[in-house]
Amino acid sequence: MEPLSERLTAATQELQELEKLVISGDFSPRVLSDFRSAVDNIRQTAWAVQQWTERKQQQRDPYAVLSILSRERVRRAAQITTDLTVDLESLELGFETEGLADLFHAIERLHERLTPLFKKR
Repeated sequence: MEPLSERLTAATQELQELEKLVISGDFSPRVLSDFRSAVDNIRQTAWAVQQWTERKQQQRDPYAVLSILSRERVRRAAQITTDLTVDLESLELGFETEGLADLFHAIERLHERLTPLFKKR
């Protein structure tokens, strides 16, 4: 297995090549949106790891980064939920879609945990 730094360098070069293709490419807006979401997730993770490392080196509390990550996960979950709603409305997803039942049950559990938070208000 390649050392992490070599893999990151290779990934950076690949992303730079992809950038050129995206600029000149002809593809669906949805593919671009999915790609942008993936890149955004990677960017956020890289930022969090960097912040965690810097805070530890500075003898500051690295756990402060976790609340920022939680907020970002909530934002991404809301965006994914919106995208899935559009997919369902456009009939791109259906009962036969693999993993849809697992998603349904996960959202049910999430809803159960969120409901008490909003009933208090």
